[in-house]
Amino acid sequence: MRSSFLIALLIVAISPALSAQHMTVDQLRALLASQKTAHKSDGDTAGKVAPVELTEQLTPPALDKIEADLQPGPKTTEALVLQADLSGFLDPPPGELATKEPPDAAARDQMMRRAIEFAAIALHRMPDFLATRSTRSFDDRPTQVSLSGWYAAQRDLHLAGAFAEQITYRDGKEVFDIQPSQQNAKRPVHPSPSGLTTSGEFGPVLATVITDALKGQMTWSHWEQTSAGVAAVFHFQIPQEASHYAVSFCWLVGPSQSSYRHINDMAGAQVNCYKGTPAYHGSISIDPATGTVLRIAIESDLPPSDRLAHADLFVQYGTVEIGGRLYTCPVRSVALALIRFPQSTPERTMRCLNEATFTDYHRFAATVRVVPVQ
Repeated sequence: MRSSFLIALLIVAISPALSAQHMTVDQLRALLASQKTAHKSDGDTAGKVAPVELTEQLTPPALDKIEADLQPGPKTTEALVLQADLSGFLDPPPGELATKEPPDAAARDQMMRRAIEFAAIALHRMPDFLATRSTRSFDDRPTQVSLSGWYAAQRDLHLAGAFAEQITYRDGKEVFDIQPSQQNAKRPVHPSPSGLTTSGEFGPVLATVITDALKGQMTWSHWEQTSAGVAAVFHFQIPQEASHYAVSFCWLVGPSQSSYRHINDMAGAQVNCYKGTPAYHGSISIDPATGTVLRIAIESDLPPSDRLAHADLFVQYGTVEIGGRLYTCPVRSVALALIRFPQSTPERTMRCLNEATFTDYHRFAATVRVVPVQ
């Protein structure tokens, strides 16, 4: 089974890559506190937060505490959520790690065996169900056009669209050819637009990593305190020859070699595509007692010469109720892509980020109503 990562982009103009300001989570908190003390506006503070590049993960508990203590405005809160998304592939700050002795080799092996069993057995015991994937899509493409028809520079991530789609899980896999059920006929479900899309959160992404890791390298990292308790975190490294992480990337570029193109100058544009299974690395968080996977993060290792620099994904799992029983399912995911424009001087880049939540889980089954004969 393969997880899938697809990007289809219309490239017309991209602003130069800017150097980011690197910060720890504590330094970010200090920045917010200083902005609050100086009575800076919500927009000004959000503008300070947006270009920051964190060196450690802004975890959900840390984000909740910042919001409770400093009460940022809506624009700053949005910028902080995006920082949590972007930093989700990093390890948490040392102060947030659980103080517990590392497990010995036998305990580590047992945890991995339980995780393999979880991926191979538990997920295949899932019932047929329906769920809703709600996605907010962000990118840092230009948002304004000048009177002359040229795009103006835009560097911060901003909302590019929001959509929802019904997910059908049947016979142990996610399927895409099912029409909305009658009971959901009135629910407004909108298909995803072209752009950054992912699939495989319901099983394949987990099965892909577990299977590939048997031919790659899995090493102990740390204990981590989560809302579900202490989790065992392993890092993995998968070489290209063992990878089943499928990445597809297509882009449409105008005939001009210039990085700045007129918005109407797309005659003769060509489509270029990349499809492959690159090497990748990442982390997997496991409940040490049961082997239940709590979180998985994948970072692609694409060649430096490729136009696509990153095709990354993390999935957070949680307990959901389906048909009166509890199951472990995806509750949230973040996908991140970074596209290079190497022909430009200086080099230009574009980021795309999708933030998805999975809700409204319910059993997919036929219902029969018996009407007594009068």
